Amino acid sequence: MLKRFISLVRAEYMFVAAEIIRRKTILFALILWPYIIMAFIVLLGSSMGTMSYFQQKTGANPILFFITGSFLLIVSLIFFDEISSRFWYDEFIGTLPYIMIAPTSKTMLALAMGFPRLIINILVGLSSLIPVYFILKSFPGLVEALIVIALSIFSALTFSTLAIIFSSLVLISGGGWRVLSIIRPLIMLISGVLYPRFLLPLTIKFFTIIFPLANSVEAIQLFLVQEGLTAYSLMLLGLATALALLYAPVSIRSLRIWEHRILIKGAKT
Repeated sequence: MLKRFISLVRAEYMFVAAEIIRRKTILFALILWPYIIMAFIVLLGSSMGTMSYFQQKTGANPILFFITGSFLLIVSLIFFDEISSRFWYDEFIGTLPYIMIAPTSKTMLALAMGFPRLIINILVGLSSLIPVYFILKSFPGLVEALIVIALSIFSALTFSTLAIIFSSLVLISGGGWRVLSIIRPLIMLISGVLYPRFLLPLTIKFFTIIFPLANSVEAIQLFLVQEGLTAYSLMLLGLATALALLYAPVSIRSLRIWEHRILIKGAKT
């Protein structure tokens, strides 16, 4: 099974790599995207308050906080974006029936879809986080940047099972981009990527505990504030892992429901 999964990841990686080689502007856009998001948030936030006030409120350097948040935003939603948009696009262009009759497990295929983008975004993190961390913190910043990248990968992996559930909702609903454009902002809001969860009211924070991404994102944000992983941060990472495992059977079941509906409906002619 592992060998088959690695073969799927390799095939998906070659597909994504071919797309980037054919359209080199994609790689350029990926490298610039975290900086663009950071600049937009900082400029928008500056109109409402100063950077010193933000640092006083959160305890984190606003530049480091938002460049990390921008990278987290890109990495964390990889599996959700890839699974929901790719299967929907395959249905739109008429290639989905050929995918459905293939003997490959659709859950395994769904997980394999996100890994190439995840690998590419690691390179994006090296080109976006490391320069900023090094400029602001010198050599200790390099170690912190690598830890943040590693924790970001962890957050994407632990969110993958819940991402499959959300993607299945998009696919089963048949709403395509309309449903995707509703669920995606909700994920960003609940995860606390752009606004620290530790500043939210206790009632809202309690509601977000069931989201693995929210827990791992808070652990990363606390790492920026406290410049280290505390016992509470490790507890959040453990909780994210436990929730990911808990959602795994549900994610498999939800994807099978969608697969069953597609098989019943048959190919469009």
